[in-house]
Amino acid sequence: MNTGRTRGLVGLLAVGISLADLDRWDPGSIRAVAATAAERATHFRDVAHNQGAIIAKLEWQGASREASTARARVIGNSLLQHADECDQAGRDVSSAASEVESIKAEWTRIQRMADRWGITIDVASSSLECFHSADPKQQAETARHLQIVDDAIVDLLRRADSTDRHLATSLDNAASEMADGDIAEAPIAPDSDQKRNQIDAFRKTFGRDPVSTSDWTTASALDPHSYNPKNQGVEANIVVARIKPIPGQGVVRTNLFIPSKDVWAPAIELPLSDNEHMLPYDNNVGDNRGFSPFIGPEESRVAIYTDFENGIIVARQNPSVNADTGQVRAGTPDVSAIQQSNGAVLLRYNAADPFSPGGEVPAKAIPFSVNGTLGISPSADGPRVGGTVTSFPALEIYGDRNGTTTPLLQSWPSFTDDASGPMIGLLPHKDIGDPMIVTCFNSVVPQIEPPQLGSVHGPQAMPITPPLAIVPPGNFTPFGPTTAGEVPVVRTYTPFQGDEFLVPR
Repeated sequence: MNTGRTRGLVGLLAVGISLADLDRWDPGSIRAVAATAAERATHFRDVAHNQGAIIAKLEWQGASREASTARARVIGNSLLQHADECDQAGRDVSSAASEVESIKAEWTRIQRMADRWGITIDVASSSLECFHSADPKQQAETARHLQIVDDAIVDLLRRADSTDRHLATSLDNAASEMADGDIAEAPIAPDSDQKRNQIDAFRKTFGRDPVSTSDWTTASALDPHSYNPKNQGVEANIVVARIKPIPGQGVVRTNLFIPSKDVWAPAIELPLSDNEHMLPYDNNVGDNRGFSPFIGPEESRVAIYTDFENGIIVARQNPSVNADTGQVRAGTPDVSAIQQSNGAVLLRYNAADPFSPGGEVPAKAIPFSVNGTLGISPSADGPRVGGTVTSFPALEIYGDRNGTTTPLLQSWPSFTDDASGPMIGLLPHKDIGDPMIVTCFNSVVPQIEPPQLGSVHGPQAMPITPPLAIVPPGNFTPFGPTTAGEVPVVRTYTPFQGDEFLVPR
């Protein structure tokens, strides 16, 4: 029998975002700002290209032409810089919009869970209500449900408050960039340390400064510096290899990220919890996000950028943060690749938690790690992707091409996307994307069989074609660190198709 009502107050009232704010959030309006910033970038890019073309068509010689050409180049570079800044502002705002969408989806899930348990969420007062039961067991279960809902709302409000601050900064930056009509002749703002670091990293690899959008995307991946405060300045570990460029295919960005705010990681020394009970794991900080086409290279556990324009693949493992000890450490990804003569690339990657018991090497060998095979094949319509990966973490692949970002593949963890993911969610492997991408790297070759002893009398039957076998590729080229100087060059080969071994007629 139910009597009266039980009332619980949501345990977090000090944050700036309320439950009512969650209902009012409009991701569409936020994305409109991002679209405006992108349009602004396109406008300034067009103006830069047009004024350069006008100067090139003017017919006069001498010092005045040289001065005008030099001035036009400075103006054009400033316009292109401003366009890049608008693009970045748009990406930041769009990333915040994606997070808002993810938060609203989680808010809907919590509301449905509360409804299922007979709990009413009072948005105005941030309180929880449900009927009181005279049955002690039922009342204990009700109290447990109240606590679950309360904890979920508290976590969501913390996440929303962080997103709100990020959104406010992104909107301010976008407004500033779009309102700034002045043309600065300096190619970089004097306080733009991040941009300077990206230029230095790109110049170290290519011997020149980044210019195109693809250049800047790759420069961001090559920059090992950490800008997120949680990483405490610890740098990412980056490995690279060169490939044959395929102009027009752009940059393919692959991100492997942990959706939850933290995850369990095995520990040798078992830490004590707040209630003095031994726990068989540490808590590592997750990426705490959903899919986002405009996320930067630092916002994932592992990021792999395949730049077909510049002919390079950059793989980075970002620092891991142990939430229990405060330690920050970056692992080193094992990545290797081969490339077909048509430009298609096949990647193998293996990355482990740097806090793994015994270190990364045993974890990768077991393998208790994030690993897989990814194929990227150029086409007239842009790159196609496919492969085999561990079921955890989340994986997203985007193609940046001709000024447009296209989602190529998004794969959510198959079994668990919460804190248990690294411990129970890695296996089994799963197929993703186009299944033909990886198999097109296989060779068809004659199968070697022992000779069959037949009758000594009469003619022996001769097969028209020998038995054939499917052989996967080997001799993958290992990537090397950016600090090694000489960048490895990925081996290029053409798979056998089988018809090379047919008997001539």
